[in-house]
Amino acid sequence: MSEQPKTLKRDVGLHRHTTIGTGGPARWLAKPETVQELVDLLAWAAERDEPVAVLGLGSNLLVADDGFPGLALRLSGTLAYVKIDGTSMTAGGGAPLAVCLHRARDAGLGGLEFACAIPGTVGGAV
Repeated sequence: MSEQPKTLKRDVGLHRHTTIGTGGPARWLAKPETVQELVDLLAWAAERDEPVAVLGLGSNLLVADDGFPGLALRLSGTLAYVKIDGTSMTAGGGAPLAVCLHRARDAGLGGLEFACAIPGTVGGAV
């Protein structure tokens, strides 16, 4: 078995990670910033049969008072980037839709206007 990733925190209250502000602790919480960190965390969880949930921005998410008995992930760093290249946008699953919308608007790109009222991430929208 692989060793515990350094980015893991134990028994973290998920109420701080939801827009409603309720919910008990996650057994484990991590905020991976790179694909490799995410791969390592998922492998670690799989080796231990830990359930995995991605939090996104915590909008429209109700966490039980008992918490989550596994690994909760909040994608950050390069997993939450937004990049404009000419007429294309690339975004990580943890990128907030609002950031994508504003970057698209600033670059003169259209088609993402529908996302203006969706309080979440690209990964959640998919």
